[in-house]
Amino acid sequence: MVQQDKSYIVNELYPSDQKKRKDIIDALCRKIVSSRVCMAITPEELYLSLDEAITNAMEHGNRWDRRKTINVTAMADSKNLHVTITDQGPGFDTRDIKASLKKPDILSRRGRGIYIINQFCKISWNKTGNQIHLQIKRKA
Repeated sequence: MVQQDKSYIVNELYPSDQKKRKDIIDALCRKIVSSRVCMAITPEELYLSLDEAITNAMEHGNRWDRRKTINVTAMADSKNLHVTITDQGPGFDTRDIKASLKKPDILSRRGRGIYIINQFCKISWNKTGNQIHLQIKRKA
């Protein structure tokens, strides 16, 4: 098995602060884009994906508790950019989400975030459901 070289871009803790959310996402996008990892998605699609995933972690995982943090790591290998977001919440049963990706309720005011992320990234979760992994293809 050939091991792919990995390049770490970000490994940061951020407070679950609703007022700082946009600044956090802006900073993360700048770091990833400035790393010169050529992605198969646009910077705007990256921003949208990170916005949805980080908001979910802060809102649903940490309940906007500023004492709780999310951990964001981003690394690239030769084929993909990998972004992992971990919250301090109890997690959830991801089987329900995986089913809703097949037929989302696009008119609902809630629950569209994962569907949106899935349009640009391959998504997976840890067993607990408090960590999401976004896999973003690199340009060839």
